[in-house]
Formats: sequence, C-alpha cells, structure tokens
Amino acid sequence: MDAPKIPTDEAERIKALLSADILDTQNEPMFDNLTTLVADVFDVPIVAISLVDETRQWFKSIHGLDVCETSREVSFCGHVVHQKVPMVVEDARQDTRFFDNPLVQDGPEIVFYAGVPVFYKHRGEKYPIGTLCLIDYNPRDFDQTALRRLKAFAHEIELILDMRRTTEKAEAANDAKTTFLANMTHELRTPMSGIIGILDILGQSTLDKAQLNQVSLASKSANQMLSVINDILDFSKIDADKVTVNHEAFNLYEVFSSVIETFALHQQSQKKKFILNCQWDKTLNVNGDPMRLRQVLFNLLSNADKFTTNGEVAVTAKVFDIDAENIRINCDVSDTGIGIEQDQLERLFIPFEQLDNASSRKYGGTGLGLVISQRLCELMGGSISVESKLGHGSTFRFFITLQKTSVVSDEECDEVTSIENKKSTLSQLSVLLAEDDLTNRFTLEYFLTHLDISFDSALNGREALEKLSHNQNDKRYDVILMDCQMPEKDGFETSRQIRTEHHLSPYKQVPIIALTANALEGDREKCLQAGMTDYMTKPVDINTLIDKLYKWGVSNI
Repeated sequence: MDAPKIPTDEAERIKALLSADILDTQNEPMFDNLTTLVADVFDVPIVAISLVDETRQWFKSIHGLDVCETSREVSFCGHVVHQKVPMVVEDARQDTRFFDNPLVQDGPEIVFYAGVPVFYKHRGEKYPIGTLCLIDYNPRDFDQTALRRLKAFAHEIELILDMRRTTEKAEAANDAKTTFLANMTHELRTPMSGIIGILDILGQSTLDKAQLNQVSLASKSANQMLSVINDILDFSKIDADKVTVNHEAFNLYEVFSSVIETFALHQQSQKKKFILNCQWDKTLNVNGDPMRLRQVLFNLLSNADKFTTNGEVAVTAKVFDIDAENIRINCDVSDTGIGIEQDQLERLFIPFEQLDNASSRKYGGTGLGLVISQRLCELMGGSISVESKLGHGSTFRFFITLQKTSVVSDEECDEVTSIENKKSTLSQLSVLLAEDDLTNRFTLEYFLTHLDISFDSALNGREALEKLSHNQNDKRYDVILMDCQMPEKDGFETSRQIRTEHHLSPYKQVPIIALTANALEGDREKCLQAGMTDYMTKPVDINTLIDKLYKWGVSNI
C-alpha cells in the first residue's frame, strides 16, 4: 500500500484548513444536500466532502456511509491533497497503489474512487484542504465530461466556504461596530448626563427670566444631542438584530399618561394642546415591555410635536381581546401639523431618510425614530402605518400585542400615584449613592437633597462596601444607587458581594438600583444577574428617580 505523501507546503496548508473554521463542526444542510445531489447525479452509493488534517480525513458531509473520519495514512483523499489535482481509480483491486489498502480489502471495500481537490485561500494563496469524492463498490469508467461535472461541484463547495468566510467577516465587523458604538455612546452619554443634570439644577435655582431662557435653550440642545446619540445606538442594535423585548407586569395607562405628561409639562405655547384618550379601565395591568412601548410613543409624539405649531396632538388608544391570554392595543397619534405629501409617505420608514434637506435643517433629527418605532412594533407583535394630508396633519397608527396578567389585588389596582404624592413620602428613606463621576454624583446628590432624603456617597465599590459594613444597625440604608462602571471595584462585583458575603447579610434583600450610561440590550439582564434589583439609564431625571425610590424604597418599608 502506498501511503499518501506529505505536501511540501503542509504547514501553510494546515493553517489554511484551520482558518476555514470548519473542522469538527456540526452537520449543515447546505453540505448534506450537496452530497445527496452529487450521489443522484453520478449514481454512486457514497459521496463525501472530506477535510484532511495532520493525521486523519474528517468528513464534513458523507452520503451512504456511517463514519465521521478515517486515518490519513490509508486515505485516498490524502493522495489528491498531495498531488493537488483530481485522481480517478477505476478499479482499486487492480491498482498497485491501493490493492492491499485496508479500505479496499476490508470495509467499506472500495473499488471505484474519483476525487477532486477543494481549495481554500489563506493569505493570498490557495491550498487543497480536502476533497469532494465519489466511491463505488464496483469498477466503472469515468470520462472527462464526468470529471468536469465533479470539478464544478467541488467549486460550489469552495464558493460556499468563501461565502461563509465573507458572512463571518461581515458579522464580526458588525459586532465590532455595535461594540464601538456602545462604547462611544457610554463615553458621550456620561458627560451629557452631567450637563443635563446641572442644567436641570440651574433651571430650578433663582434666576431672572433671561437667564432661565438661556438655561432652557442649553437644556433643549443637550437633550437633542442625547436623542441623536440614542437613535444611532438603537438603530445599530436593530440593524444587528440584537434588540429583544422584555416581559414584565405594568399598568398600561401609567405608560401612556407618563409619556404625554412629559410633553405637556414642557409645552410653553398656549396654542398647542396634548390630549390623551385611553379607552380602557385605568387599573388595567398587562405583561409586556413598558420601556419599548414608551419609546414608540415618545418617538411618535416627538414627531407630532416637532411638526405642529398650532392646534393639538392627540393620542387615542383602545384595547381588544385576542384570546384568553393576549390583548391587542390599537393606538393613533394624530396632529394638526404641516402634513406629508402622499408620494413621500413610503420614505418615512427608510433608515436615515428625511423628506427633504430643508426639513432636516429646520426640524433636526436623524431620520431614525420612525424606523426604530417600526421595528419595535414588529418585535411586540404588531406594525405601524401612517395617513397624512399636506397642510392638514398626520396620523400614525400602530398596534402591538400584550399578554393579560392574572387577577391583581385591589391595592394593586388603585389609580396610579402621582409624582407629587410619591415625592411627599420619600423623606423617610436613607440612601447610599455609589457614583465615581463628579458631575453625575453632584446632580444625584442635589436631587436627593431636594427630596429631603438622607444619603451617604461613595466614590467606588470599595467605599460603598465599607459604608455598608459600618451602617448595619438601627439606621440602615433603604435603597442603594449603584453606578455600574467605577474604578477599584465596579457596581456588578460590588452588588454580588452585597448579596453573598455573610458580614453584609443585613443588606441581602435591600434594593440595589443600577446607574449606567450604557443603553445596550442585555445590560438589564447583566444587572439582575449581579444581584441588582432595577436599572436606570443616565441621565437620570428627578421624576424617574422619584418613581424608582418610591417603588423600591417606600413600598418596601
């Protein structure tokens, strides 16, 4: 028996094989379908896609034989890899190279073999990493026409491998882009959070009318910048299919009312009204993703607000039963603004598209808000559409699917507590704030002081643990506000220690609310896995802080 020789470029060939990242992988339909097709075309019992490494030939796909690999030393394919050209053996029993080969004398008793090399490019050079081969138990002729066909199938395998590499590179590049945007977003959001917080504080201080106007303009610019940052990040996640929706219980009316209240409170013109008409019991609780629903509503209301100078912006929503477990929310967001030409409507949901450059200059924005809203509606089992008439306003319609909750108690069904009522109950709390950024810490400290809440501050996780260790008696902390990214010890590790270390056992059940500048999908899960209770994305406004402290502090006392 002639064992296959080792190619002179074996080291580089093995590198090429390994770079294909296909050895010892699971079965894949694209390869299995191809070997089945080749077996039908050539009417042979066995077809294999084999890959030859240092010691064996491993079958990525094999039709007609139940094996996954054989020794390279007895392989026919090893000869093809060495020669780098096709090899046909019409009757191995009569061939001096193979007549005494174990694969001929014993199982599977190969008689006919035809194999062509499969090449893969590595560092600009093509190397034979394996073969596409035919095997029969009987001798047969194999002319040049048949050989050309077999070469064509082998070339298809090469194209599949190249396509896999291109796809993997594109996915890796997309992942790198998403990670880069996430990191850049964190770096941008952190100072923006500080700016917005300080401007909010200035807006509540004793200023004359001109100064208040200047602060208001600066605050609007900062929030517009933050909105652009958020749009770019959200779109990058959607583009990479990395957005998912959460499922948690929430009050449906509270979500709608809180969003429209945000716009109504910031509305300075008496010529524009915001109207909410929710046609269901205000005590209705559902299961779904309140954050994503808020995001859709906020995007649509932002558009309506932006393009409406006089008149009204109205939100009308209804609930319909789908079945015993699910309900459908139909919502119209209508305005009396400038409207949209009919031939422009289809462009609204195309990424980065704006109806004209003048619109971009006058009203700003990235052109991503509606694209993001459309995808979020789809993820929540719905869709979005628009009707508009130039000069008469627009109506954006969306529906989503939510799950019904089980019967809740009378206490849980009480009408949503107002911000002012919540605010009045917070002075009984004691809070530990762990935040390393000076500006963000100053802002949160101001909010806590303004709310008449007793608090201590820590600059990192180590300091936070020290304060917890020394404050375990009568006056323990009721809530911990924990920045996720801090020097010495970050918020995740600090939270894990609070939940697991014996000497901190009095705080094992104390709510930990995460503070982070990231807005990535998966951050919430990461926080919960570390033992945190809830999550706030910077910049934290005072109303959000009130809501969280009331929910986790006052309600738990």
